[in-house]
Amino acid sequence: MNNHKTKICTAVVILLSLSMLSGCSIPSYDGFEFPSAVKSTLTPNTSESYYIQRNFEGVEPTKEKTVKTVSSADGLCVIEKKVSYYDVTLDYENGSYYDIGAAYAEAVLQLVPDYPSVIEGYLFENIESMMGEGTNYEMFTDRVNTLRSSLDKNYQDEMQGFADKISSGQHGFSPDGKMSVEESMIMHMVPDAVRPTACSVMTVNGNKTTSGHRLAARVLEWDPGKDNQLSRFHCVTHFRSNSHSFNSVGLLGMLDVLTAVNDDGVMTGELDVGAKFDFEKMYIAPFISEGRTCYSYDLRYIMENYTTAKDAANYLADRSKLYTYNANLFIADDKDAFCVEAVVSETEGKTIIRDSSTELHDGLEWNDPDSFCIVNSFAAKGNSDKITDIDSNLVRWIKYNNLFASAKEKLSTARFKELMTAEKIKDSELVSFRSSSVVHLAVADFDSHTVQAVFSGKDDPDDIEWIDLGKFF
Repeated sequence: MNNHKTKICTAVVILLSLSMLSGCSIPSYDGFEFPSAVKSTLTPNTSESYYIQRNFEGVEPTKEKTVKTVSSADGLCVIEKKVSYYDVTLDYENGSYYDIGAAYAEAVLQLVPDYPSVIEGYLFENIESMMGEGTNYEMFTDRVNTLRSSLDKNYQDEMQGFADKISSGQHGFSPDGKMSVEESMIMHMVPDAVRPTACSVMTVNGNKTTSGHRLAARVLEWDPGKDNQLSRFHCVTHFRSNSHSFNSVGLLGMLDVLTAVNDDGVMTGELDVGAKFDFEKMYIAPFISEGRTCYSYDLRYIMENYTTAKDAANYLADRSKLYTYNANLFIADDKDAFCVEAVVSETEGKTIIRDSSTELHDGLEWNDPDSFCIVNSFAAKGNSDKITDIDSNLVRWIKYNNLFASAKEKLSTARFKELMTAEKIKDSELVSFRSSSVVHLAVADFDSHTVQAVFSGKDDPDDIEWIDLGKFF
């Protein structure tokens, strides 16, 4: 049995009971023996200790009260501090992009005076985690300057306005507790210039829901910081314009797109796909910023300019060679769901717009055309395979397949949320949809046109509270 088949069989054995979780009971592994041909590298666990029976039927998400409201002097930015997140409105009808960037920074500093020092500390934690101690930080100055110059002038001006107000005025990268101009700018392009960690997407179309409309879940997982700093900055941002408005779920002070839905009902999100290491040649493709651009800002562009998922996917696919890293770019509307497998290097394959009919890697199964999954690997046959090679991707893929694709029932919004939060993650070393690095789990309901989310920050991550973020489209 080759290595790919061994890993797949191992994961299937561990996850056999998951297919029953979509019913009314949760089975256990009691009495099950591994086939002698398969040596498990994963940790078995009884489902009683690993899964939680939740019931969200009839339970409305929490509408949080506003604790405090601040506004920039010119009124271009208004921030409402909720209990667990910030609600930001940016007014693009009445100010320039530069003015809006400056107004946003002004309002942030009113509410969170230590924002620059906290975010700067978080930034360098990530850089040192990725690059190691003794890193030449000035390489990031080059990245910021080249990537920023590739963006639309409006985005450049907005970034400059924010930096001029939020930063200390100094330049370059130095972990000194003061946010420089370039340090503030790189926080708007973390996926493109630094790197996120793990994320996933699960969506089902109207054939599989009780409402007849799509449900989509986006799990954002980044390093939360050694002091869980990111949990302080959950944010919903309303980008308001008469011609193009959209709503983003992300982090306070960040102007790119991580998870978003526009007024036309197009949803998007980005997922990291790391470069594949060639063990035979002992080679991994180097980072290149010259002549490249930011896919996180291309996601913002499609939010502002596209009304269908299909057209937005085509735009992203056409620009994929310009990106700095491989990425999976999720795009959906009520009718369609796609993953643009954005391939930067030809050694990794070729860019493809994957949908439910796309042929997958050998040995990789998906049981239902009405549901669609994305993890941190390309899945289309012919592109680099980091699913069957990497347990964290493989286990999540099989779990999603067993819980959602294999489910015979039609899913209500409540049942969809129950399945997305069925795993216990506190003190668990097992692979889950939501790891200890989860920042937010956002669910878009294309029937009610609403988004609700679970945010990190609670002492017990298994204590689930869905927050009503309102109508997004």
